[in-house]
Amino acid sequence: MTQDGDDPFDIAAAHWARLQSGTATSAERAAIAAWCDAAPAHRAAMDAVERGWDVAGAAEQDDAIAAMLAQMQARQTEASAPSAGRRPWRAALLAASLTALLAVPATLWFTSRPAEHPVPPALSGEQVAQAAGTRLFSPAGRRRNIQLPDGSRVILDADSAIRFAFSADKRAVALESGRAYFAVQKDKSRPFSVSAGKLTATAVGTAFDVSRLSGREQVTTTEGLVRVVTTARTRDGSRATLLPAGMRLTQKDQSVSVDPVDVTRESAWREGRIVFTGRCLSDVAAEMNRYGSGRLEVKEDAAHIAISGVFDIDNADGLAEALEQQGLVHVARSADRIVLTRGDQIIPGDCAVRG
Repeated sequence: MTQDGDDPFDIAAAHWARLQSGTATSAERAAIAAWCDAAPAHRAAMDAVERGWDVAGAAEQDDAIAAMLAQMQARQTEASAPSAGRRPWRAALLAASLTALLAVPATLWFTSRPAEHPVPPALSGEQVAQAAGTRLFSPAGRRRNIQLPDGSRVILDADSAIRFAFSADKRAVALESGRAYFAVQKDKSRPFSVSAGKLTATAVGTAFDVSRLSGREQVTTTEGLVRVVTTARTRDGSRATLLPAGMRLTQKDQSVSVDPVDVTRESAWREGRIVFTGRCLSDVAAEMNRYGSGRLEVKEDAAHIAISGVFDIDNADGLAEALEQQGLVHVARSADRIVLTRGDQIIPGDCAVRG
């Protein structure tokens, strides 16, 4: 529960604005995730702000919303002055929140309770198509299932962001960070393309994953066929690759590789599980921390222990306990950290460091 006078909707708006600024640190994202999990009222407040943000891609083109935005700007000055019943620090929080919110283009934020300021109705496909670069974001610890205006479905992984703009002749999506799964609605007249760093994947009607993680871009086709164009050349000298189901293309720096994958294993994250095979413990911890509160900390002597298994993505404690029981690590727990150091068990070999 929040203390008297600490409105969770005001705090949620400030947190969401910080996440959207693009400059939030890992520690800040972890603190925000922990705040959301601390009380049902916190989660409800963040969900309300998130819903308002999802449908605001065309805010600058809507006269009513533009008027509300102007009112928010006017209230910024009022919020900066202490008043009866409002603590000075809370006024400062509101002012900072509004400043951050108004700095985000084509985005509207709601800092009041839904009963007082209802979330606007969902935008039609035509309205969203007219909005330049609608952005969708999923914070650390949460995955989101979203339907785009054309009927395509996106599952946005934790700590991930996309931006999309649809028109009469094309559907363009940019993966800014993280990972996303796309189940594309067929429309031969409007190709569906996803850019991720130095590559672009195009499909007419299919399903595929695109990721930007650990300094590499990857496309994994789960259904149909995807055409991937890379800046680097493949072994046969081409920059365009037709990627059938069950294949994954990886680009890192100027290197491109295409490999078969187990689609079921690669898709496990969408079901709340994650699969590791011979992965470095440091990589495993980094991946798990994306889904939780950033609690796992791996010391250097344990960083290259090879890990294989299937784990729940939000159960860092379970992972640490399993490794401890096998003697692979020693575990030291505190209120906000699970520290892993190398255990006493003799390990045949370490993982291969991912290049």
